[in-house]
Amino acid sequence: MIPALISSTHIVEAIRQICQDGIPPRRRSRVYCLVTEGGHLPPKYVITLAHEAATGKVLRSNRFSGGAESNDFLERLGFRIVECGCGGTVRKRGITLTTAPAKQMSRTVAAQRHSEHCPECKHRVREMLERLYGTCVANHALGWPTRPDAYEGTAIGHALVKVAAALESIRGFGIADFVRRKGLAPCDFWVPDPGFLVEFDERQHFTGPRKLALEAYADRQPLGFAARRWMDLCEKHDAKDINPPYRDEQRAWYDTLRDLVPLTRSLRPTVRLYVRDLAWCSLDPKNPDDRERFARLIREPEAPAGRPAVQIRPAARSRASTLRVAMVFPATDLKTSNGVPPGRAPARQLPVPAAGVFAGEAVDFVLFPEGYIRASDERSVESLGHLATELRATLLVGAIDSGVDSTGRDWQVLLRFDPYGAGPLRVYAKHSTADAIAFERADWEPQTMLPTFELSGQTAGATICHDSYLGLLPRHLAQNGARIWINPSFSDVTDIKWSSVLRLRAVENRVFALCTLHCGPSPRRTHPFGFSPDGNELQARKAGSGHVQPLSDCIQAPNIYMVDLDMNAAAGRLDWSGLPPANKPRTTRTGPALRPVRVALRGGQPAVLGPTGWLSIRAGCRVQTAHGPVYVGPVPEDRMLDAGACFRVIDRANRRNATPIIWNHWERLPTDSDRLALLMMGRAIECCAPVIISDREGIRELVEPASNYKIPARRDVDPSGEAIVDLRFARGLDSAFKMVSDKVPAHMKAIALDRYRSLA
Repeated sequence: MIPALISSTHIVEAIRQICQDGIPPRRRSRVYCLVTEGGHLPPKYVITLAHEAATGKVLRSNRFSGGAESNDFLERLGFRIVECGCGGTVRKRGITLTTAPAKQMSRTVAAQRHSEHCPECKHRVREMLERLYGTCVANHALGWPTRPDAYEGTAIGHALVKVAAALESIRGFGIADFVRRKGLAPCDFWVPDPGFLVEFDERQHFTGPRKLALEAYADRQPLGFAARRWMDLCEKHDAKDINPPYRDEQRAWYDTLRDLVPLTRSLRPTVRLYVRDLAWCSLDPKNPDDRERFARLIREPEAPAGRPAVQIRPAARSRASTLRVAMVFPATDLKTSNGVPPGRAPARQLPVPAAGVFAGEAVDFVLFPEGYIRASDERSVESLGHLATELRATLLVGAIDSGVDSTGRDWQVLLRFDPYGAGPLRVYAKHSTADAIAFERADWEPQTMLPTFELSGQTAGATICHDSYLGLLPRHLAQNGARIWINPSFSDVTDIKWSSVLRLRAVENRVFALCTLHCGPSPRRTHPFGFSPDGNELQARKAGSGHVQPLSDCIQAPNIYMVDLDMNAAAGRLDWSGLPPANKPRTTRTGPALRPVRVALRGGQPAVLGPTGWLSIRAGCRVQTAHGPVYVGPVPEDRMLDAGACFRVIDRANRRNATPIIWNHWERLPTDSDRLALLMMGRAIECCAPVIISDREGIRELVEPASNYKIPARRDVDPSGEAIVDLRFARGLDSAFKMVSDKVPAHMKAIALDRYRSLA
C-alpha cells in the first residue's frame, strides 16, 4: 500500500530527480507512463523516489503495486497517466514529449463482455471502498480462532454451537474433520475505518450447508447483508464442491465466523456482495453517481428489527481547513498505579456531560481522557451515544474494557461514538503500562492495531497515555496519513516530560498532538496538552467563552476546553526558526558526574575519549571507557526528527551491551540551538539516552536524563567545545521499553520488542 504521506510536492521532487539522473534500466515502465514536460516517466519508480523525498527511506517495490494502484494514486494528486509502451523517456530540459500523443487509458470493462470470473471486478470493489473510506486492505489476515470452543461465553457462542450441530448433521462430518486451520484465512477486504469486513461471494459460497448455517443464526444476529436473499441464492445455485469431501461444510463454517466474530470485536457487521449483482468493473471511482450507487448497495440490507444493519458512514466530505475540538477535562480523586488507571468502581462513575455543557458550540469531535468509563457500563455507553447525536459530533472516549479477550483482564481502549448512532467502536488498544497490552495479542499487526481513521474529513490516529513514549507508534500513524494524533491520558503527569514528548511528536510527524486527562488529586497543577506541527502550544478557551489562553493555563476542572486546529499548518515543510525556544535554562550538576565520558569534535568529527585517546566516530561505534562500553550513534542533521533512526541507535547499543549516546551532527544548525534543545528533551526522555547536538564549530547542546524518573536537563558545554556526558541515568532500550515489558507474560517480552522493532 502506498503511504498517504506522499504529497504532490514529493512527486514533483521525484520527477526532478529522474530528469536529472535518468531512469535505471530495471525501473522502466511496461504499460503506463506519467506525462510531464520532461517526458514519459515510470509511475512506480516516481512513487519510490517520492517516498524517499518524504521520509528519507526507500519504499521497497514489493510493498505496493504498479498499474492501477500506482496510477490511481498519482491521478488523485493531479498527475496525468497514459497507456504507453515507450518504457519511459526523459528530456532533462523540459522540452516537448518524445512520443506521439498517447491514447488515454481506460480501465472500464464493458458490461456485455462481463463474466463472474472477471479479475477486474474485485479490484474495482477495492477502489470504490478506498474512495469512500480512505483505506481498504485486500486479503487481510484475520488470525481469529476457528474452533467453536474459543468463543464459549461470548455473545455468539450459542449461535456457533447451533451452526456446528447443523453442519455436522448433513453428512456426518464433525467439526474436527472440516475445521483444519487454527486461524481464519484472510478476508476479501478490510476497511479499518469505520471497521468492517467486505466479502465478495461467488457461486461456490451458495450451498445447502451455507443455507442451514444462516438459518441457525440469521434471525438473531445483526448482519451486513440480506440474509433471506442469501438463503434464496443457496437454493438457486445449490453449489457443490467435493474436493475435499467436506469442503461445503468447511466453507459454510468459515463464512459463519466472518459473519459473527466481528460482533465480538466491536466491529461493524460484515458486508457481503454478490458477484453477479453487477458488472462491478463498470463502476468508476471518480464518478460521484457511481460512488453513491455503490454506497447504496453496501448499506441496503436490513437487520431483523427492520433498521439498517450496517451504519455505513457517508463518503468523506471535503477536508475542512479548521477543525474545532472539545477537550473534556474532568476531576477525579483517584490515582494511577504505575501509569495504569484504577479499576475500582469510582473510576466508572464520572458523569457523562450533558449537551448543554458545550454551550451550543459547534464541534467536529470531542476527546475524553483515558479510562473515563467501563465499556460494560451500559448507562454510560447509552448516554455517550445520545451526546454524540445531540452534538452531531464524533466522540473519542477512553475506556476500561474487560471483554477484549477471554482472560477478563482490563484493557485500556479508545471507543468511538459517531453522530449517526453507530457505536461504540473500539478503534485502539493500549500498547504499554496496562494489565493487558496490544503487543501480546496473537493477531497483532500494524494495520489492525495501529489504524488511522477519519475525523471530519481529516485523517487521525490514536495512542493512549505512556504509548506516547514509543515514538514508532505515532510515526507509523503519520506515515499512513494521520495529521491529527490524539493521546488521552489519565492523571498526574509530569509537565516537563509530557510537554517535551508531545511537542516532539507534533514536530517530527507534522501532526497536531492532543492529550486530555483527568485533573487528579495531586497538588501538582495539571492541564490538557496540545501542540501544532510547528511545535507551538495550542490556545484554548472554555466552552461558551471568548477568552483564549494557552492550554497550559487551562487548569480549572471539571471543564470543557475548545481548541481550533488550522489544518493548513500540517502541510509544507518545517520552519525551524518558528520553533519556540526552550524555556528551561541549562542545568549544572549538583555534584561531579558519577559516570563521566568526555566528548568533543576532533577534525570536525564527533569523538569520544577512550582509554587510548580520542576516537573519531564516523558511523555507529562501540567505545570502551572507564565506566563501561558506550555505543555512539550518529544521527545526521534533520534525521534527528526520525524516531526510527533514533530507536535504531538504542537498539544497536542494546545488542552490543553498551550504553547509548545519540549524536546529532550538523554542518550548520538550522536555527538557534536552544530551539533544537527543546525538541531533544523529548528525545532524551523517549530513548533514556544522552543527546548531543553539534555543528562544525563544536558541541552546542547536551541534553541528558537527570534522574531515575526521566527528567531531562540541558547540561553546560565547556567554552572549548568539549562536554562531559554522565552515563548515570542513561539506561537506553531496557528502560525505554520497560513500560511495555513489565506487565506482559515473560515469554512475550521478546515478541513484544520484536513487534515494536518491526515498525522501525
